Amino acid sequence: MATPILYYWAPCTTCAVTVSFADEHGIELDKRDVEQEQPYMELLQLGGDANLIPYLYDEGELLNGNDAIIAHLKAKFL
Repeated sequence: MATPILYYWAPCTTCAVTVSFADEHGIELDKRDVEQEQPYMELLQLGGDANLIPYLYDEGELLNGNDAIIAHLKAKFL
């Protein structure tokens, strides 16, 4: 099973909600900061918008926003 990829921005308080949820529940995420060029370009290629982070890419699906991401993580890991 591949590790879900979280596209986020480290100083983003909105992104911190998802990061904290994953950390609190021991869910491993491949965190990629969109402030770096490569993760930024990856997100664009997946159809995401770096102005609307966080995004989670898992099992070929790109999810946007804390509510959708946390619901997905709960269903998959808890």
